[in-house]
Amino acid sequence: MSRDFTLAKYARLCQAIQQLACPVMTMCQFLEAGQPRHMLVVLRHDIDRSLASAVRMAELESGYGIRATYYARVTRSVFRPAGLKRLAQLGHEVGYHYEVLARARGDHQKAIQKFAEELALFRQVIPVTTISMHGSPLSPWNNLDLWQTVDFAAYGLLGEAYLSVDYSELHYFTDTGRTWDATRYNIRDRVASRHSPTPVHSTDDLISFLTGVADRPVLLNTHPNRWTTGLLAWSTNATADWLINQVKWLAARFHRKFNIG
Repeated sequence: MSRDFTLAKYARLCQAIQQLACPVMTMCQFLEAGQPRHMLVVLRHDIDRSLASAVRMAELESGYGIRATYYARVTRSVFRPAGLKRLAQLGHEVGYHYEVLARARGDHQKAIQKFAEELALFRQVIPVTTISMHGSPLSPWNNLDLWQTVDFAAYGLLGEAYLSVDYSELHYFTDTGRTWDATRYNIRDRVASRHSPTPVHSTDDLISFLTGVADRPVLLNTHPNRWTTGLLAWSTNATADWLINQVKWLAARFHRKFNIG
């Protein structure tokens, strides 16, 4: 069996999605369509560390006629206007991957001010209609809590990837933890979605599910930096993911012990 979480493996996933002959949507398209309940695929990517990896993935998807949503953080390695414009030029949706409440250490007033500033920064480069929180797994503050006192619609936004989707009506899979079922290492990227009747651990499992089992909407969330080319890059990322998983597992135990997050 070939190595998982390579760009070549992702190409196989794209090929399988293309052959399904069902709609493939961005988050914006899915929300605008009223969240249909028939078989379709929504592709979402969280750009946590490498915009270059996201552009490579976006170019690959474009070759299969696939459009996806890319949520970008405001960091030096991710917020680069030329790269974000390239994603949009390829036909993909680009959204804001916010983490302001964690950065403001729970101060809602500072966080919402920073949110408005960063959203405006994005909109100087590309249109933004949907957003998605960054999990900030090592922080005791959950970025979703920002919306307990403020309505994101006031900022001209159609939706938030976690709050605006009825996950009970679809299957949700994320590569968080370097598998598609890593609940042990997944602190905040959790939703109450429909369960798969068959185990989905590897990308090959996911392809089998899509081509033989799925009959409802499927939302896939990946992190482009995880999908590499070359043995050295793959080995480096696999080691880094293993180390990060251990830290996240400890953080999850800490959060549960002290009932925070």
